[in-house]
Amino acid sequence: MLTLMTRHDLGSMVLLTCLASSLVACGGTSPSDEDDSARLAAGGESALGLEELALRAISDDPQLAEPAIAALRAAGPRGHQALVARHGWTLEVLRQSPPSTLDPSHERLRHAMDVVSGQRDGHASGLYWYTDLGEAEREARARGVPILSLRLLGRLDEEMSCANSRYFRLVLYPNRALSSYLREHYVLHWSSERPVPRITIDMGDGRRLERTITGNSIHYVLDADGRVIDALPGLAGPQEMLSFVTAAAEAYGDEDDREGRIAAYLAREQQTVGSALEAARAMFPAIATPRPGGARLPSALEAMPLTVSKVRVEAPMLDALRAPGVDPVDRGPIDWTRVGLEAYGLETSTIFDDTSRALLRLKTGRDDASSAETIEALSRTVVGDTARNRATFRLVVLSWLTSARGDGELRPSLEVLNERVYREMFLTPASDPWLGLQDPTVWDAIERIH
Repeated sequence: MLTLMTRHDLGSMVLLTCLASSLVACGGTSPSDEDDSARLAAGGESALGLEELALRAISDDPQLAEPAIAALRAAGPRGHQALVARHGWTLEVLRQSPPSTLDPSHERLRHAMDVVSGQRDGHASGLYWYTDLGEAEREARARGVPILSLRLLGRLDEEMSCANSRYFRLVLYPNRALSSYLREHYVLHWSSERPVPRITIDMGDGRRLERTITGNSIHYVLDADGRVIDALPGLAGPQEMLSFVTAAAEAYGDEDDREGRIAAYLAREQQTVGSALEAARAMFPAIATPRPGGARLPSALEAMPLTVSKVRVEAPMLDALRAPGVDPVDRGPIDWTRVGLEAYGLETSTIFDDTSRALLRLKTGRDDASSAETIEALSRTVVGDTARNRATFRLVVLSWLTSARGDGELRPSLEVLNERVYREMFLTPASDPWLGLQDPTVWDAIERIH
């Protein structure tokens, strides 16, 4: 630890020296700074250059930092690469051996990475995300690669996005093997289904407990025209996710007989997933045949148990909010972690790699020893979610994609399939503004009109 802190102090001195020489004073502005700020506002990247913008992005003067960060984001992947290149050594320290207490420059760098990458904890993943699908399609067309498009509740670049996406940021996107593959073989995009509901409990003594509630997320693989190739609903472990994106990218391939390859790929996936489900049901007969929901508006009490991680994190809150006489969240008869371990052969040891462990330390303040129990619990949760999604959501979405081809439609658009996913699979249709949290037939004796 002494060596790390000594290197860190040296790195900080070098960084401060660079800042001093380039910015006159990191904490203040000079007339030339003001002139540069005006030129930056008028000319963006061309006014200062990406390297200078990357340096200014971590200034402790917001009037210098925020315009620079915005300009880097506007420059797209090039701006992201410039920020990573300029602060690469510090980013690697944060990814692998974050100090127990971050100094302000670290927090400023984390903020800059979050905004420029389009992802909260972007320093850990090193990934760049588009939020405009048209821009993502143009980039995918230019590179000849597919798009991985995440649909979530809330925003990926904010801490309090839905529970699934927070797990994505912890165990998926920082994973070295997965993030490396995504950078090379995909263009990344995310969009928000709707704002994520939050519950705040005021303990009355200054302490507040805040949680997100309900909702679900899904990764779509798209072609450069925004049509769906495949989809992976809910949370999966890093190895499951890597296998998914690898197989889908290989099916996408080059343009020669692309449609034939995709059709064959989906047929193979449907057969493989179906056979594995039958084997799992032989071991765990309580696993039901996957069936999507109907047209009625469901309750959050029905939607909540569809995700193992959300049940553990959010069910206590939802139980506390239920109206008198309403049954609590039904956890169901199946131990999905056991299903994952015993029927699907998943392993808890593969969920957290070194980068994910370091991110957990950074976000919790715990060292490895005190994090061990948390890592084991989280890993079992991810294994359970992976198994549940394999046994339910995955087969349903594959049947929708293959049946669309049978009806003469090559592939559905993102918006068409996504609407069906949230309505019939996740049981949170866009037509319900309350996400199943408000039953119109039950009044809790709280005045609503005034």
